[in-house]
Amino acid sequence: MIHLRDINFGYGGRELMSGLCLHIKPQDRIGLVGPNGAGKTTLLRIILGDIRDFSGTVSRRKGVTVALLPQEGIYDSGRTVMEAALETFAPLLALEREIEDLNTAAAEELDAARRDELLERQGAARLDFETRGGFTFRARTAQVLTGLGFSEAGLRRDMSTFSGGWQMRVALARLLLREPDILLLDEPTNHLDLPALLWLEEFLQTYPGAVLIISHDRAFLDRAVRRIAELSQKQLALYTGGYSDYEVEKQKRLEILANRIENQEREIRQTERFIERFRYKATKARQVQSRIKALEKMERLEMPDQERTLNFSFQVQKPSGKEVIRLSGVNKSYGDNRVLRDVKLALNRGDRMAIIGANGLGKTTLMRVLAGRTDFTGERKAGHNTEIGYFSQDQFELLNPDRTVLEEAASGGAAAGTALRSLLGVFLFSGDDVDKPVRVLSGGEKSRLLFARMMASPANFLILDEPTNHLDPPSQAMLARVLNSYNGTLCIVSHNRWFINQVANRIVEMTPEGLDEYLGDYDDFKYQKKMREQAAQQNRGPEADADELP
Repeated sequence: MIHLRDINFGYGGRELMSGLCLHIKPQDRIGLVGPNGAGKTTLLRIILGDIRDFSGTVSRRKGVTVALLPQEGIYDSGRTVMEAALETFAPLLALEREIEDLNTAAAEELDAARRDELLERQGAARLDFETRGGFTFRARTAQVLTGLGFSEAGLRRDMSTFSGGWQMRVALARLLLREPDILLLDEPTNHLDLPALLWLEEFLQTYPGAVLIISHDRAFLDRAVRRIAELSQKQLALYTGGYSDYEVEKQKRLEILANRIENQEREIRQTERFIERFRYKATKARQVQSRIKALEKMERLEMPDQERTLNFSFQVQKPSGKEVIRLSGVNKSYGDNRVLRDVKLALNRGDRMAIIGANGLGKTTLMRVLAGRTDFTGERKAGHNTEIGYFSQDQFELLNPDRTVLEEAASGGAAAGTALRSLLGVFLFSGDDVDKPVRVLSGGEKSRLLFARMMASPANFLILDEPTNHLDPPSQAMLARVLNSYNGTLCIVSHNRWFINQVANRIVEMTPEGLDEYLGDYDDFKYQKKMREQAAQQNRGPEADADELP
């Protein structure tokens, strides 16, 4: 449907794409990955047609529609959620009003011929309305909004009462209902909780058009796409399968490239020895010049920048007692909104607990109670020697924008000199990166800097609220390795299933009815929950049958 050929683009003296090519076919499912700053969002805007000052060609099949969900910047007010979502169906709404107007006019028309003419027009309009889905579009809209997490009451609330993340869900709903031939999604999972994320995965399985997705969620890409396009070093490399398949295939390609580089370097050494040996021998002059020119023309192969490996072990200095913390009968309300009700929860030394569940159930509030950062009723008892380290997204404001990365890390009490630089290296800050001012850092870089400060002298109980937000997959893998080397107790809130599988040994699901606990990682949770639901269904079966007896 769209074919990009030899795309070259850059700005500010920086080249982002050179000879880039991509062919998007009907019903393609492509995940676009690559380092932050490589130009992934820029590529989506080129495909959309927003950016035109590039060289190369973009061939688009006649009539193909393309639509983009941006990362942010959407705000709406003055209408309900349902009204905002129905904007997609403006032509159908106009046709609906026309049918109503024709009905009214026909009912009031006294002239029989004129009335028949109005009824004929109304019939034609009604047929057109039905053919275009006029009798189902409201139900479909409500279904999509419900899938994305809105309650029935929420559909009637004004848009201005929702946060930017929820407004992005409305924008996503409009886009999905519009059904463009090519759907471009820029980090759609950033604003979704786990239930909405799972719903979106299922929805995209049967989406009729092609989908191109930028995402840092490995599990989402594994389920939602069938090809990976990696934008790196100004080029696109294509891989078949999801993100896990891409990682395996990429490693194989890197091994092949390493062998080619080794062979090339051997060839270069042999050629250089020949040149040095016969440089001043007249009978070999032509061969020497030929080899010199060959070396000059040779395109030197290089390994791409590789993910840094962990060389630190993060050990707590003072272990906690066996019981780290216990909550009993905890209640928390915001005005009339009861967020936590009679919560009971305990963590023991060595627990690595992940708290999951839909947004709005109080996960962040529970984390703040555990951290001692909010008032509540009930009992919170910290165990012997419990020391708490707390990470949340609102801590970005604690960073001094005028300091460098190195200065900010040092301000947190981290070691100085080589030790501090080594620590920052673990969190992917190396070389000149440590001299960057904090104000220019991306969200992911700020997260990594906060983690570096926290792990300089780690507390024995870490509470992490959405730690992988803003982190690309290599940074997520780095953080998982860091936490797996940590010998304290861990409690995290996350929607990232891959990350939970890496670090958790206990799952707590928050539901409207309370907390349900499961042993193991996310995959274990899915299996155990399925078994519980099947057992509950079997237990309900005889009772249901008995109720139906006369």
